[in-house]
Amino acid sequence: MTRPTRCKRHRDLRIRLRAPMVALFALSFALAFDSTGILRIGLLCALLHEMGHVLVYRIQWHHWPDLQLSPFGICLLLRGQFLSSTQELLLAAAGPTFNLLGCSLVLFYMNITGQYSYAGYWFASTNLLVGGVNLLPLPGLDGARILHSFLR
Repeated sequence: MTRPTRCKRHRDLRIRLRAPMVALFALSFALAFDSTGILRIGLLCALLHEMGHVLVYRIQWHHWPDLQLSPFGICLLLRGQFLSSTQELLLAAAGPTFNLLGCSLVLFYMNITGQYSYAGYWFASTNLLVGGVNLLPLPGLDGARILHSFLR
């Protein structure tokens, strides 16, 4: 009789909360007074941005990364992970690329169908804003990681 072999189990996506009470209170307070929906669109664009990073991480390392949600935003935890220049470039550029694709798809859809809306333009411009700000070469943003991958 043969022993059953165990499959290598892939780890699930884990989200860690840093200062969860502060983050949840601030988010619920802001959403309660957001009558225009701009904050909801901004959160959707930020989630789209992080989804780009998560998918590229999943493709490169074949398991889900750890995410940290704090009052200042969402970030990928890469503690102890060695990244080559190419891996760092692809991982850092994935978020702004997804924002640019989201903006392009919404504008293309509105142009093809003729259904223009303020929400569509807000979504497109917020995607450009989130992607563009993250391309700034400041510590903690994707632009600094992209610059670091080129200078290695």
